[in-house]
Amino acid sequence: IQPYVSTGRTLIPKSYFQSFCDKFALGFTTTYYETLIRLKTISEPGSQQLLLDVYNLKNLILKLPVLEASAASTPTARKAVATGSTIAPAMYTKMVQKQFKNIELLLKMTGTPVNLLIDVFKDQWPGGSALDLQQVMSLKGLKRNEQAAMLERFGLDPALARKGAAVNVTSATIVSERFQAVQESTTQQLQLSQMRQKVNDFRNSFRPV
Repeated sequence: IQPYVSTGRTLIPKSYFQSFCDKFALGFTTTYYETLIRLKTISEPGSQQLLLDVYNLKNLILKLPVLEASAASTPTARKAVATGSTIAPAMYTKMVQKQFKNIELLLKMTGTPVNLLIDVFKDQWPGGSALDLQQVMSLKGLKRNEQAAMLERFGLDPALARKGAAVNVTSATIVSERFQAVQESTTQQLQLSQMRQKVNDFRNSFRPV
C-alpha cells in the first residue's frame, strides 16, 4: 500500500489527498469486515492471527495521510511528504479507529471460548446486538440449537431465539442488510469529508498565489 499511496500523493493535488485517504480507509475497512462475516468459520488460533494482521493494518492505515519520507518511492514523493504535517487529522484518526474497532471486536469475540462468550460479549461490546452475537457464533461454527441456547442466555425471547438460530447469518439477506447499514454510515462519513474539503478550498482561495 505504501508505495502506491506515496506515488498517488505526487499525482493528486494536496487539497484532495486527504479526501482520497478518507475514502480509501472507509472502503478498505468496510470491505474487510464484510469479507470476514462471509467466511464459514474462523478458528480461535485463526482469530488471534487475524488480530495481529489487523493491528498492523490499522497502524498502516492511520499513517496514510502522513507517510514518513523514508516510505516514499521517489525524490518528488519524499519532498511532498517532508513538507507536510507529521500528524494525521484528528477526524481521520477517529474514523479509522472506529472502523477497526468493529473488526477487532468481531475477531476477539470469535476467539473467545464458548463458555465465556456471553459475558465477554456484553462486557466488551456494549452496543452489540443479537445479530452481532449470531454472526460471531456462526463464525465459531456453533450449531443452530447451540446458537438458540446462547441467544436465550443473551436475553432474547426463547421463541425469537429459536427463530433467529434457524436463520443462517451468512445468507445473502442478512449480509445485505448489514452491508446497507455500513454503506449508510460510510455515506455520512464521506459527506463530512466532502464538506471539509469545501472548507479547505474556500480557505485556500484567500491565500496569495
